[in-house]
Amino acid sequence: MAKHETSFVPNRIDRDPPVILGVTSPEVNAIGWLSIPAFIITAILVYSLFGSIVYAIFGGVVGIAISLFGGLMLLVSIKRNKPPHYILHKKHILLDKLGLKPAPFVYKSERFSATDDL
Repeated sequence: MAKHETSFVPNRIDRDPPVILGVTSPEVNAIGWLSIPAFIITAILVYSLFGSIVYAIFGGVVGIAISLFGGLMLLVSIKRNKPPHYILHKKHILLDKLGLKPAPFVYKSERFSATDDL
């Protein structure tokens, strides 16, 4: 590299790359956290049916696997033919509409009036 050349390395290229089937890591983590109630509910139902803790744990693990796979397939079908980070943008827009957090981007067209304050 010459003395006066600079090399620009972008630090935000595809921050959340797709991990599996076009679903990003934070989305897989969210699906994983949502599968915990599926584990608990399935384990309680299996324990109440069979009365065995071993069957309850096995049923809970199967419940987690089914909920992870089902959630992943649901998210893949929602994201199909959508732009990158579609779910993330929808989340920010929803939080902005609820008044919880302003969206960090402009998502609606607005008219701005010209002012003479300059």
